[in-house]
Amino acid sequence: MRLLLLLTSSFPLGTGEEFLSAELGEASGFDRVLVCPCSPKPGSVRTRALPAGTECRPVPRKRGGAASHFAALFLPGVAAELLRLLFSGKLAGRAHELLFFAKNAREIYRGLKISDIARGADDVVVYSYWFYDAALAGSLYARRLRGRGIRAVCVSRAHGFDIHAERARYGYLPMRRFLFRHVDRIYPCSLDGAKCLAAQSPQSASKIRVAYLGTRDRGVAACHREPFRAVSCAYLVPVKRIHLILGALRKADFPVEWIHIGSGPLEGELRGKARDLPANVRVKFAGQMENEKIPEYYRQNGVSVFLNVSSSEGIPVSVMEACSCGIPVVATDVGGTSEIVRDGVNGFLLPADFSAQDLLGKLRLLRSMDGEEYERLCENSRRIWEGKFRAEENFRRFYEVIGT
Repeated sequence: MRLLLLLTSSFPLGTGEEFLSAELGEASGFDRVLVCPCSPKPGSVRTRALPAGTECRPVPRKRGGAASHFAALFLPGVAAELLRLLFSGKLAGRAHELLFFAKNAREIYRGLKISDIARGADDVVVYSYWFYDAALAGSLYARRLRGRGIRAVCVSRAHGFDIHAERARYGYLPMRRFLFRHVDRIYPCSLDGAKCLAAQSPQSASKIRVAYLGTRDRGVAACHREPFRAVSCAYLVPVKRIHLILGALRKADFPVEWIHIGSGPLEGELRGKARDLPANVRVKFAGQMENEKIPEYYRQNGVSVFLNVSSSEGIPVSVMEACSCGIPVVATDVGGTSEIVRDGVNGFLLPADFSAQDLLGKLRLLRSMDGEEYERLCENSRRIWEGKFRAEENFRRFYEVIGT
C-alpha cells in the first residue's frame, strides 16, 4: 500500500494553512492519504472538509515541561548543534530556540512512532508542509520505517519563515544542517526561496526544486476604476504593515475607496487610525472571508488595484488570487513577489522601505493612465497567473513528482 503522510501545523483543524484545501484536491498516486496536524491549538475542532478518501489523523503529543527539554538533547543531531553554538560564541538565546524546536520535533516524532501511523504500508511518502520541526520529525520517522524494510522518503515544502534565518529570532533557524542532510527533497514555493536555501547549503542544491503554490480559476473580474477602489487581503499582524496603506491614504488628494479583507490582532488599532482619514477616502474592513469566496467578492465589487505591503513574503497567495481575476497589483519587492508582479507589466513594485508618497504615486498613476494601458495591466495579471500559478496544474505536477 502506498501511503502519503501530510504533516501540517493545524490543518484541517482550527485556522491557517487554508490553501491546502485546493492542493489536496489534486493529490493522486496514493492508496491512502492521512493529514496529520502536529501542533493545533488546544481545543481545535475540524473546520475544513477533506477530499473523499483523505483522513485526518492528529499526531498524539504528550507535552512535558523542563524534563522534556532535557530529553530533547538526545534527539539525533541536537547535541552536535548545541556544541556548534557553544564554540561559535552564539549560545545565548539560540540555545533556548534550539531546545524548544527539538522538544517539539521529539514530541511529533514520538507521536508518529507510538501511534504506528504507517501500519500496513509498504511505500510511504512523509510530506511536511513546513521546513521546520515537523520536517525533522518526519525525516526521523522515514528513517525508522526504512529500518523496518519499508520504502520511505521525507519531503518538505518551504515557504518564508522556514527559509530566512534573518527573519527569525536571534537570526537563527535550528537544525538546518540536519534538515538539509536528512530531508530527501525540499520544495520552496518561490525561485527566491530556492536560491536562499541553496546558498545556505550548496551541497544540497540537487535536492532543492521550486514548487509554486497556486489558486483555482474563479473567473475574471472586469477592469474597473470608477470608483477607484483598492483592496488588500491579509492577516492583521505587524509583518503585513497595513498601517502603511493608511499612512499613504491620509495624504490622498483624490477620491479613493479602500477595502481590507482579513482580521487579526491589530484590527482594533487599525480601525481607530482609519477614523482620521480625510473625507475623500472611504474605508471598509470586510473581516475574515473564506478563501473560495474572495474572487467572487472581487468580481462583485469592481476592484481597481490590489495592494500588498508586507515586509517579507514567499509568494503571496493573496496576490495570486488577485492576478487570477485580472487585477493589477502594487506590492513590495520582497521575497518572491517579483515572480508574480512584474514592474510596469501587471502592476508596480515598491522598495521594501517605501514611503507614503511612493505608494500614493503608484495609485495616482493607475488612476490617471489611459484606458488601454490600464486594461493591458489587467490582461497581463491574468496571463501571468495562467502561465505559472494555476492550482490544478501546479498541485497535480507536485504530487506526480513527490510520488516518484
